[in-house]
Amino acid sequence: MVAKRVVVWVISIAVGIAAGYATVAAFGTSMDRYAVDLNFGILDILINNFTFLCLSYASLIWIWLDYFLDTDMLPE
Repeated sequence: MVAKRVVVWVISIAVGIAAGYATVAAFGTSMDRYAVDLNFGILDILINNFTFLCLSYASLIWIWLDYFLDTDMLPE
């Protein structure tokens, strides 16, 4: 069961990042357009619109992988 849960997390994160980059490429923009300039140093990387884009894709994939692989991380 633990191995299936690790697979769900790894695949959802990888697909989320790949889908985020694919979305940026599909619209013909750059990563700089998604940047937030808050002058907080490393926090500018974490508080980034691209991060939230990848997080949304990863969460969608995570929900479906949880269902199909029957890992029961989400309550019924």
